[in-house]
Amino acid sequence: MNDIKFYNICPAGIESGGPELAHQMCNTLLRLGYKAQMYYIESNMIGPSDVSASARYLKYNTEHAKSISEVEDGSSIVIFNEAATDWIPIINNCRKVLWWMSVDNYIINTQERDLDIIRNQIELHLVQSAYAYHYVTERVGISKDKVMYVSDYIGDIYRIKLPEIQRQNIVLYNPKKGLEVLRPIIEKTSWVKWVPLIGLSEEDMTAYMHISKIYIDFGNHPGKDRIPREAAMCGCCVITNKRGSAAYYEDVPIPDRYKFEAENDIDNIQECIRHICDNFYDAQCDYDEYRRSISREKENFYEDVKKFAEFFV
Repeated sequence: MNDIKFYNICPAGIESGGPELAHQMCNTLLRLGYKAQMYYIESNMIGPSDVSASARYLKYNTEHAKSISEVEDGSSIVIFNEAATDWIPIINNCRKVLWWMSVDNYIINTQERDLDIIRNQIELHLVQSAYAYHYVTERVGISKDKVMYVSDYIGDIYRIKLPEIQRQNIVLYNPKKGLEVLRPIIEKTSWVKWVPLIGLSEEDMTAYMHISKIYIDFGNHPGKDRIPREAAMCGCCVITNKRGSAAYYEDVPIPDRYKFEAENDIDNIQECIRHICDNFYDAQCDYDEYRRSISREKENFYEDVKKFAEFFV
């Protein structure tokens, strides 16, 4: 190994998929033998960053840089995410990488105002999904040889195989994503129990996923979302729309009959829910490929991060 050190930019005090992914990469780089630390940011203003990792991420055993001067040491590889592009021109004297985890959130938050900065200052682009790959190469106009696939993996708690129990006619959903679309569907399907996944521990999430038949997600799918994969690995059948990453079979490899172009096609969506509930164990087999792809993600992530690090060695 040479003297380079990797820094993952991460918002302080936030527990969500993106920050967890940043910690997963930092942990993997350390296991590969590289020097790697987190760098926590609290706003778009340079200030104290000496904060501890959120409790949820202590399991990754990462350390963090305490000042921006540590990051700007001339031999650093700084990994920004699409939510931290305002920091790209602020942090200098380093080599810069941009990791596209959530395309839609970037577009909404920035209106793409800093694309020129991204094109001029970013040396390598990492993409978490096929959706992001197409956005970066087609919309941003980045050459394919400067784009590398580094996805993610779900927590081990969702990958534990438990004895199959009697499933109930329960449909799980995330009320933070697509609830306005789901409301009329919920009203039409009162014969199933709808359970919102909110304010739950991981243990409670898995408990619901092991007794339910369906997880439905009509959100924007700005990246390869975690909850559909977690639900699938716990044995649920997954229904989506065709927005964002859900439009790509590479990201959500489920049969097309479980993906809906028209979210207001209530009759056919209701029929799909009924079919799964009445024929659950047959329908569950339609997700074998999805579960196989998810089961390979942790190993693939390790290899992807290794390939990424070797780019700079």
